[in-house]
Amino acid sequence: MASSLLRTLIPFDIYGGMKLTGKYFGKVLMQANRGMKRTHIVVEYPETPVTLQPRYRGRLQLIKDEQGEIKCVCCLACEKICPTQVIIIDKGKKEGRKTPYPTRYDFEMERCIFCEFCVESCGFDSIILNHQFELATYNREDFAHAVDGQFQNMYDITPVGHYSVAAEE
Repeated sequence: MASSLLRTLIPFDIYGGMKLTGKYFGKVLMQANRGMKRTHIVVEYPETPVTLQPRYRGRLQLIKDEQGEIKCVCCLACEKICPTQVIIIDKGKKEGRKTPYPTRYDFEMERCIFCEFCVESCGFDSIILNHQFELATYNREDFAHAVDGQFQNMYDITPVGHYSVAAEE
């Protein structure tokens, strides 16, 4: 009777969420009061490494082929579909390469909403959103990534927090 009354008064999603929260709250409360082994629901981040879900979207990264060349052929699909317009590409030609080559591939991470539209629109599988979890920096300029640069590298995982491109100048 009481559960059917709750289902009519409270929507199913809220009821399900409250039920799940109450279940875990009761477990933690009972274990803490009885002095049993403590249940950790939260990860102790700096000491314990974080396990990311496979669908986690990190920073944009360019992919190279087997010869070490950029896979990007400058179709500009990622630049056109980006809702925040954070990708800027300039076409160019390179000797020994039949397809166009990006002379400039800039990515402004500070404005990116990590929607993955750019990755889905790329027909050549030349970009991905990697699983880099720590994206914090000290200066705003460090969020601008490009094809070239010591720390602002589009091919590898970037170092976190200990550098500042703006401070080195």
